[in-house]
Amino acid sequence: MSETTGASSPPELKGIAGYETPYPYLDRLQEKMEERLAHRVPAAGRFCGFCYARLRNEDEACPFCATTTARCPTVNAIPQEVLHAYKAKASTEARWVHTGAFTGLIVASAVFILMVMWGPGFLGHPALAFAELLLGGYFLAQFFGPFLFAQWGYKKGARKRDALWGEWLAKRERQASPPD
Repeated sequence: MSETTGASSPPELKGIAGYETPYPYLDRLQEKMEERLAHRVPAAGRFCGFCYARLRNEDEACPFCATTTARCPTVNAIPQEVLHAYKAKASTEARWVHTGAFTGLIVASAVFILMVMWGPGFLGHPALAFAELLLGGYFLAQFFGPFLFAQWGYKKGARKRDALWGEWLAKRERQASPPD
């Protein structure tokens, strides 16, 4: 509640789609990892030993997570579990976007049927209903898919990726520490 007006202000959204990842370098690496998943870049190379970003030969520190190669030695390949985390985010987000687009198409189809069956006068003309189906279907698919449902898909996908990354970090830490 604001002291001067007595009205409450909306909460400030942080991050993308209202979600702030605890691992900001993962968002910056997402596109690079999707290129690797699509086999558009070589599987072998020189990668950061912490976040698995591809490094140039002259790089002494990772440009994504700022880890130095002295602190965490480079590796030759990205572990499959790490790639699985990035794929989980991409596929979750894509599933939400496609669901939203199909929702828009279903709404446009329902309006088309309503116009043809019960539309009065000019609104019931099949040509107008067909135009609504084409144009309305396109715009509703764009509204529900990439605009509305993509926000939810991003949040769910990023949370899933971040959880898998957190599990990977814990597993890597357990493997690195000697047993008591």
